[in-house]
Amino acid sequence: MRRRWFFFIGVLLFFAGLWVIGAKPGELVPNEGGRETASEFLKAAISPALDFEDPEMRESEVDFIHKLGRALWLTLRYAVAAMSLALLIGIIWGVLGSRAWWSKSSLFLQTIRIGSRLMATAVRSVHELMWALLFLSAVGTSPLAAVLAMALPYGGTLAKVFSELLDESESSAAGVIRMSGGSGLTAFSAGVVTRALPDLATYALYRLECAIRSSAVLGFVGVPTLGYEIKTAYEDGHYREIWTYLYILLAVVIFFEWWGAKMRSLLTKGVASKKPEVKQPNVDHLWKSRGTSLFLRSSFLIVLIGGTMSWLLEDRWGSGVSWEQKIQNLDRFTDEVVPYPVREADGDWSEFGPWFGEKMSKGGSEAVWQTFHLGTASILLAGALAILAVSLSARTLASSMPRGVWDRGMAWRPVIGAMLRVAAMLGRAMPEFILAFLLLRVFGPTVWALILALVVHNCGILLRLGAEVIDNTPSRASSVILAQGGSRTSAYVGALVPAGFTRIVLFLFYRWESCIREATVLGMLGVASLGFLISDAKVSLFYDEMVLWVALGAALVFLGDLTSDFVRYKLRGKNNR
Repeated sequence: MRRRWFFFIGVLLFFAGLWVIGAKPGELVPNEGGRETASEFLKAAISPALDFEDPEMRESEVDFIHKLGRALWLTLRYAVAAMSLALLIGIIWGVLGSRAWWSKSSLFLQTIRIGSRLMATAVRSVHELMWALLFLSAVGTSPLAAVLAMALPYGGTLAKVFSELLDESESSAAGVIRMSGGSGLTAFSAGVVTRALPDLATYALYRLECAIRSSAVLGFVGVPTLGYEIKTAYEDGHYREIWTYLYILLAVVIFFEWWGAKMRSLLTKGVASKKPEVKQPNVDHLWKSRGTSLFLRSSFLIVLIGGTMSWLLEDRWGSGVSWEQKIQNLDRFTDEVVPYPVREADGDWSEFGPWFGEKMSKGGSEAVWQTFHLGTASILLAGALAILAVSLSARTLASSMPRGVWDRGMAWRPVIGAMLRVAAMLGRAMPEFILAFLLLRVFGPTVWALILALVVHNCGILLRLGAEVIDNTPSRASSVILAQGGSRTSAYVGALVPAGFTRIVLFLFYRWESCIREATVLGMLGVASLGFLISDAKVSLFYDEMVLWVALGAALVFLGDLTSDFVRYKLRGKNNR
């Protein structure tokens, strides 16, 4: 009954969302100009540029490969620098926000813990593009602004996940250390952090993959990364150059995904120990025979060196203007973020209410509503497509022996499964913002371009997560269905989906809050949502309105985050009983 209600509410929200955001089915067909653009763009995919398409640029002193290499270098360097700072923020706020850190419970300590978690939630509720706009407006274009724009939301995300991993870690060892007279710091470090360390490291590596995509996207607000080159090439109609940048971006993201997956596998599964050289080994012998991995050691050394060099190799972190000018710009920005009527009334904040009501009635409420439904409709469609595709992509169903039962038929399923897994990898490797930017050039200014961008990226993620759920779900019922001659689809629908339903819903809500967050910025591409209002206010230099729309977007993401956490908490509780 619960699953039926979930399905019914999902269908209702999906069609209601399409109606609210004005997504008409007829707009899915590109117009004549869009079809020509799509045709030219797709033809260019088979012949990416190795030199400038503009003859005048070929005669310039700038080499195309050098330009490509510099954009890639800046993309990676900003991502690594941001993650090194985000890791520091995540560790501090994550520890302070963890119940495992506070051995004693008091009102003061609880206030610190809750305050740390609220701060982490607040900073991650603002998208990195929004942070970039705020920093660029306040202090101008600079590498430090780009790094901080990514470090703050990523630090907040790491803090949330780190605190949850520490709290969910097995704490019996910490209790034994405390009872043996050990200090609270020793108990926390040896009894809690040590057990949670593999999960902490693997999640930090995953966020590094995401940071590379975010670093590329920052190019759309003026930061000279790969996204900036893609945007410039598209505006000039140089489609072959675009594919070169896209192929490089996809290759880098896929490489880091493979590298992170390899490290996660070694960290979670461990490395087999060597056989001790003596029959009765002591502590020294056991230490020498412990399992080691050259790949892990080399990877951590590379990460450490990369994080350090990403900061040291930049000779000018500022914007190139004097400190006096920076202070003047910051003072001007802080003055102008105060609502205009409040400034005119010499700081009388009673004028804020009417001003806020006017802004909400003139498009603010509609933008919030459209942003919510854009994210919700997109994740529902992505989830539905992923659930359908998982039956073909899950390895335990695509093999010649599904769930351990021999099946001589359907030799095409392993091929289809492999193709779907590759498509999912490409989909999640492509940032939603870049994908939406490209789709808008094909479909025109329609909300479908944003929906499809969110669907492609999130479907790729959900397809991978859903396949892992199905592959890791023990189900004798599915084996019985297959052994009795039932189809793989019957085993999937009748046994595996019900068995893994709770985890699938958990992942769906996890991606829903991410979709809401992305939907707040996709409007910057020209389609009505909060992002459109933010971009319009930025162009008009109405910083008070810009901050208002950013705050509303953050509040929407914050509420989505709380709702997602509540639903996941309830589902985890029911699953554990």
